[in-house]
Amino acid sequence: MRYCGIDVSANPANQQLCTLHERRGSEGEGTELVATFYVPGSVDAVARTVLGFGGEAVAAVDAPSGHRLDLLAPGAPLRAELDLPDARFERHRVCDALLFRRRLPLYPVPSANQALASWERWIGVGFDLFAALAPLRLYRPDAGGAVQGRVDHGALRFGRLCETYPDAVFCSMLGHRPPPKRTPWGLQQRIAALRVRGVVDADGGLWHRTLDELDACAAAYTAYMLAGGAGSWVGDPREGVIVLPVDELLARYDPLPPPARAPLA
Repeated sequence: MRYCGIDVSANPANQQLCTLHERRGSEGEGTELVATFYVPGSVDAVARTVLGFGGEAVAAVDAPSGHRLDLLAPGAPLRAELDLPDARFERHRVCDALLFRRRLPLYPVPSANQALASWERWIGVGFDLFAALAPLRLYRPDAGGAVQGRVDHGALRFGRLCETYPDAVFCSMLGHRPPPKRTPWGLQQRIAALRVRGVVDADGGLWHRTLDELDACAAAYTAYMLAGGAGSWVGDPREGVIVLPVDELLARYDPLPPPARAPLA
């Protein structure tokens, strides 16, 4: 199996693909997930590579899978069910609102009748990527009216392509919000979260990778968990769900307290 993660860029030629595959660990201890990083490329080139794995591919993409359906518009029944305060999350998808409340903020996704603003160009690229990967079928769990749940065994019967969100992936794996990924401590925590789960990079190690490559690797790990029938999802399947690689999400993801500092004399 090839577990594929894709970090989407507004630059059409800069889509980042990472794949994971299983390998027996050194001295027969456990299973390693070997990361392969690809040169950035176009939507078509990335999709061609992923689909080239045939029935062995499972993919997770760091982008919205579709437009907002306004399921949380003023007066919508789902607002009362989710106990959303008035005038909040009206322009969010259900999955985005459920993560935002946990301090995992996402960009609002436009509805189908809205033109994409210039800064939203990456969202349109994401739509193109999901369309190009349509043969894998978008993961839509049999929710029975629920808007969050666990990924079950046999999840791939509902689709081999899913949406994920690397910032939430790292927060959920760590159990807290790490410092920004461009800081040394924030980068170290993200790399540690991948390594402790068996991800290895034989070509110099994950420290040599770009931030886009690490986000794509986090997405690939989510695809790995989906394929194994583990993890969780949030959202309304009619509009799209976000898959994360943990069985239970915390109510909030806060930063750790700052380190102790002694007072000056």
